[in-house]
Amino acid sequence: MTIKIPQIAVPDFWLANLSRVQQYVDGRIRRGRVHDIGRSSLGFPLKVVEYATSSPRAKLLVIGGTHGHEPGTVASAMNLIHLMETGRDLDGQPHDRLLELLANVHLHVMPMLNPDGRSVCPDSFYAQGLDTCTIYASGLTKDGKVVPYDADSEQPLYYFDPAQCLFIGGQFNGAGYAINRRRSPDSSDAVEVQALFEFVKPLGVEAILDLHACGYNFAFQARSHPAPYWPVMREWQRRAEALFKSKGRKLNPLYGDGNPPQAPKFHFNSSLFHRHAKLLWIAYEGRQGYLGQPSFMPLPTEWEIVDDYLSAVQVFVELGVEGYYARANREAFPPS
Repeated sequence: MTIKIPQIAVPDFWLANLSRVQQYVDGRIRRGRVHDIGRSSLGFPLKVVEYATSSPRAKLLVIGGTHGHEPGTVASAMNLIHLMETGRDLDGQPHDRLLELLANVHLHVMPMLNPDGRSVCPDSFYAQGLDTCTIYASGLTKDGKVVPYDADSEQPLYYFDPAQCLFIGGQFNGAGYAINRRRSPDSSDAVEVQALFEFVKPLGVEAILDLHACGYNFAFQARSHPAPYWPVMREWQRRAEALFKSKGRKLNPLYGDGNPPQAPKFHFNSSLFHRHAKLLWIAYEGRQGYLGQPSFMPLPTEWEIVDDYLSAVQVFVELGVEGYYARANREAFPPS
């Protein structure tokens, strides 16, 4: 038995479809440089687009599509790429402040870290229920049960055998490894993550913004990082709250903040990259546009969802240009 993945009609600027993203990256990049850094467990190419500049004030990376069931992250990364290519997003909208900042940055964008997961999920969950997304996030076993989902668990699911599934969901790669859960802070079982890590490690990247999606806008405190990074994230939160408020949108509080923040009980990709590439990893959650709970209201437009991600990117880039990440990295990893 096979499951036919339904597709939801999306606007032209919502570029999250696996094949369409591949076509754009392979055929429409002019200003940037495309790096082929490996293959996914199912053989899909892994691509990073680089935008270099003379005398950059920061080296930054933005990641979309870590989870295949979060298509808005891919759409937003592609809008960022199109902005770099043409000066406008895929809806033709300018982002003057973001472009002004990006002129001072050596930028890498990976629009789709997990193409395996993207290939088994709809291109949007806009105006859908959370329960539908959960099925695609997890996958289904052969008897129709949802693969155990570990979003709020202290014992994460690192692996699930795809041979036991009708399909394995977007939080896994095609080989069944959780794309954002690590048994060790020293390596990843997911070949996609390991390929990106090997690519990033020698580049001198100062910070990564990893885009995710749920029902709300919020960022995570850098809980797996040492103290020099905590005030950086609080400054990101302060500026982002003001920017979101100016647009009439809500940014929820910084998740996991405290005095001090409590580290997670297991490893995410953030631990691997922070420890060995000596950088700050920021995880940001945007909105899927769910229905079914009062807290999901008001329902954003699809363009507002993308614009919220680009707003998060703007603050991310602003702090990089001002040297926040470089200073925190030097404090956390002093020269020997």
